[in-house]
Amino acid sequence: MRALDKRKCGRKAQRGFSLLELLVAVAILTTVIGVVTSGISQIEKRSASDVNKVGLAQESRQFMDQILRDLRQSGFPSTVMFDPSTLASTTNCSLNNNVACGIKTFSASAIQFEGDIDGSGVSEVYIQVVVPAGGSCPCVVQRGTVLKSVGGTPDYYTELDNVMSQNIFTAYNYDGTAWDSTTETVDLIKNVGVTLYVQSPTPDVNQSTPTYPTTTMVSEVRINN
Repeated sequence: MRALDKRKCGRKAQRGFSLLELLVAVAILTTVIGVVTSGISQIEKRSASDVNKVGLAQESRQFMDQILRDLRQSGFPSTVMFDPSTLASTTNCSLNNNVACGIKTFSASAIQFEGDIDGSGVSEVYIQVVVPAGGSCPCVVQRGTVLKSVGGTPDYYTELDNVMSQNIFTAYNYDGTAWDSTTETVDLIKNVGVTLYVQSPTPDVNQSTPTYPTTTMVSEVRINN
């Protein structure tokens, strides 16, 4: 009898989980996996959103730096840096391909100037806001250059997308007062302010409501005009 009882106890000890127990275990495991997967997905989305913010700021800063570098070369080299006998004209810099005339046209949304921006000779530089057909932003800011000796329409090869304001340029006189386009000529401009207000095309997933990250870059540069 004792031997029979021992065999029965051994069979009971070797018995596996019941179907109900397996279903409960599977349900718990599925819930845990779902929570972990959801958490990983949220982390990835937040990481991508943070990377997008950093990229937006870096792109805006790089474009701002490009504009400021160009503007610092506006009006360089000027006629005073040459022997007058080597110039085609000492009073009209437009007749000298190796002389930069500085700012030629200026508005809040576009600027055209001459300068040796990269050491390859005097170029005509165009920076302008391109507004969509609807007449409102987001807009594109384009930058293009063409050698003064060549002339014609420049090739626009640098641009900044999703700019939310059409007015990015401000001009100041030597004494710091605002330049008046109705009464003053462009040769009186001595400082140019640049403001870039840029919005990301994708929303921030870290916010409960759809919010598009923005960055604002503001700077000012003195020019040789």
